[in-house]
Amino acid sequence: MFAGPAFHPSDEIQVPVAPPCDVDDLEFGELYEGNLSLLVAIAVRKFQVPEVDAEALAHEVFLSYLKRKNEIRQLHPWLIGAICHACRYFWRQNGRRTDQLDQELAMLRPDPDSINIFDLLPSQLAVREVLDALPPRYARILRMRYYDGYTIREIADDLGVTAKYTQKLVGKCLRMAEQMYNAAPARKKT
Repeated sequence: MFAGPAFHPSDEIQVPVAPPCDVDDLEFGELYEGNLSLLVAIAVRKFQVPEVDAEALAHEVFLSYLKRKNEIRQLHPWLIGAICHACRYFWRQNGRRTDQLDQELAMLRPDPDSINIFDLLPSQLAVREVLDALPPRYARILRMRYYDGYTIREIADDLGVTAKYTQKLVGKCLRMAEQMYNAAPARKKT
């Protein structure tokens, strides 16, 4: 028989309360919004997975990310690799039971990376020119932060300095890059 303390109606029952939305939730929302269409497009265009199944696979990839987010070093390549593995697994499991998507239908879904590419390309080239002109340390810090997806804490650990100093250093690198970009000769607009 249970020998614990007796419960009285006057005893206060504590109900766990969900924590308020924190920065991680906001970052995940941005990550989800920014990458869902890319993952679905990869599944549909490259692997010819039907769109409904492609969206389900993309959601599975995001769920897997949430379980392993502390282990992932480079997020974008991991997401692409994960959707590719999920699609291959999908076809191994479903084999002939599911009809592949018609190639013409797959081409109707635009590739998210090529949308507005003519508007983005000059800016991307200008950023590359500025990064090449920056001092090597500054260029490395900006690449780690904005291309490789390192957090401020990870960059601080790599540099052997505090996170607060690293935050100021990233800001300084961005200001120098902006000055160099603004000082460059005017570029042709197409």
